[in-house]
Amino acid sequence: MTRHLIALTLALGGLVAHAGEAQAPSPSPAQEAESILGAETMGVAIYRHERAIAAATEAVLKLPAFQRDPRVQGWITEELGDSIAVTYVDRTPSALYRVTVAIADNEIRDVTTFDVPSRLSPFEAGAAGARQLAMRSAFEPCSEQYNAVVLPAEAVDTPRRWVVYLLPAATSHKVVPLGGTYRVITEGPAVLAQRGFTRTCLALRQDPRAAGLYLTHVMDATPTEAHVFWSLWARQPMYVGTPDGKVWAVHKGRINRTGPDAAKG
Repeated sequence: MTRHLIALTLALGGLVAHAGEAQAPSPSPAQEAESILGAETMGVAIYRHERAIAAATEAVLKLPAFQRDPRVQGWITEELGDSIAVTYVDRTPSALYRVTVAIADNEIRDVTTFDVPSRLSPFEAGAAGARQLAMRSAFEPCSEQYNAVVLPAEAVDTPRRWVVYLLPAATSHKVVPLGGTYRVITEGPAVLAQRGFTRTCLALRQDPRAAGLYLTHVMDATPTEAHVFWSLWARQPMYVGTPDGKVWAVHKGRINRTGPDAAKG
């Protein structure tokens, strides 16, 4: 059991516990702190895995066999110490390719091509099933293509509960496709919960002259893991206004109050 896995479990528990409290005008300081910590932890985890997927995909696209392989239906990830294994699967699901990526610097450590589709481990099979379930769930897409990051929601070796983040595929690094980002929680063959992080297909345009990205967010009292992830992805601070008039700075995986009254809480 890894430190990251325990942290993710605790963070997700806090986010789900307060998911229905978004319209509360005055969350307690403890609730606010718990929501912020959960958003930071999960947002950084999404980014860590999405970054590994991007590096792994760049590596396998150099393989002629992968480029013409119609069997590939997606990928799953597993954090293994200081690296992340990205496994590309078919419909069954079985493993077709596996790339190991260093977490620290995204260096490719190993690329494996399976001549015969390889059986998935129980962890991988659970993640693949959760991915398929989430991708088939009823959500309003904001992009023709979606990427998925699947994380365990339980600190055990073979979890039954998973959290899947559905991320609209970006067509340009100049546009941040925040709208259409979803979180889906699954257990076995069932979807337990689902939420979107915006009410519209919101897309933020990057301006190199601006100090950061700015938006108002009326669904929660504090910024979410979606804001943390997309800020990291954009490599830009994101300033988020919430219904109580507060403005939050989301930058480098952290969420902090900003403005003249920030120190007052």
